Formats: sequence, structure tokens, C-alpha cells
Amino acid sequence: MLIETSPRRRFVLLGRFAPLHLGHQKSIDSLIDRFGLSQVLIIIGSSSSYNSRTPYSYEERRQMILAVYPQIEVLPLPDTHPSLIHFDGQSNSQWLDSLESLQNSRGEQFVFIGGSQEDLAILAERFKTLILVDRHQLGHDYSATEVREALDRGDITTLSSLLSPPVLPLAIAGYQRFQKTL
Repeated sequence: MLIETSPRRRFVLLGRFAPLHLGHQKSIDSLIDRFGLSQVLIIIGSSSSYNSRTPYSYEERRQMILAVYPQIEVLPLPDTHPSLIHFDGQSNSQWLDSLESLQNSRGEQFVFIGGSQEDLAILAERFKTLILVDRHQLGHDYSATEVREALDRGDITTLSSLLSPPVLPLAIAGYQRFQKTL
């Protein structure tokens, strides 16, 4: 699908970024290469959550992104139910309403970028969507769960293969802070 750039259109990568890993970076790099930095917006979802699946504060996740992309625009999107660790689908309508409200408040049209049709299914109910980097292709199958498991094990070798050098110390420090809250 051909989607043109315009001053009112923003290409959005929405994720928890818990933490930012190389798969996220491939998507962000593709967005910047194709549409230009000024057209890219990163939205950190679950920005109000702090749990085993999201063991970083919004500000920690924002700092990881800015460590690699200092000029990129990053915004928070709080959860409608921040106590949930796994989404149950019951708040999808509220979540989409929040995204529409954000889009409208900015006077922009959001086009959401994802790694698969499954990733974009809920967003596609109300927004244009686009796959730039198919996460099911060989070499694109990074997982934040895999990163968090390596953090649990203290496996620096695996972490170094999943996180970029500027993110690695931030991810470790943030995860250690989270572990102290347990």
C-alpha cells in the first residue's frame, strides 16, 4: 500500500518498549529512512504501568529511545487499566478512543506501523496501518520477553545481541530498580 507523507500525517510506532530492543530499532530506522524524522512519532503505550511485563517507568523507556534517537518525538499513552499485566481485550474501545483523542488534539492523521497484521488488527479498526518490517522474517523476530528473561539471568551476552550499546546500561539499571520493588 502506498501512503504518501504530508505535513498533517504522522507515522507512528506504538509499543511498550520494555525495553527498547533491536527489533524496535529496525522499525524506527525504517520509518525514518522512508518518511523522514519529522514525520515519525513514537508512542509509549502502558506508560502508567509498572509490572513484570512493563518493568520500566515511562521516563526510563523514553530515555532509552532518546539515547538512540535524540531528536525523535516521544509521547506517553497511559493504560485504561494499568493493573493488568496482560491485555484482556475488554478495554480496546477505550484505548482506541484515547488514541483518536490524541490524534485529534494534535490535528494530525496517524498511520500506525507494525510488524504483522496481528500486531495491527485492533488499530486497523480505526486507523490506517502499514507493515514496514515484517517481524516474522528471519532476523526480525526480536522479543522484549526474551530480553527480560536474559535480564533475569544476568545474561550479558544475550542482552548484547538484543540491545544496542546505548540502551544496554539503561535497561539493566532500570530492571534492577524494578527488581528491588518486588
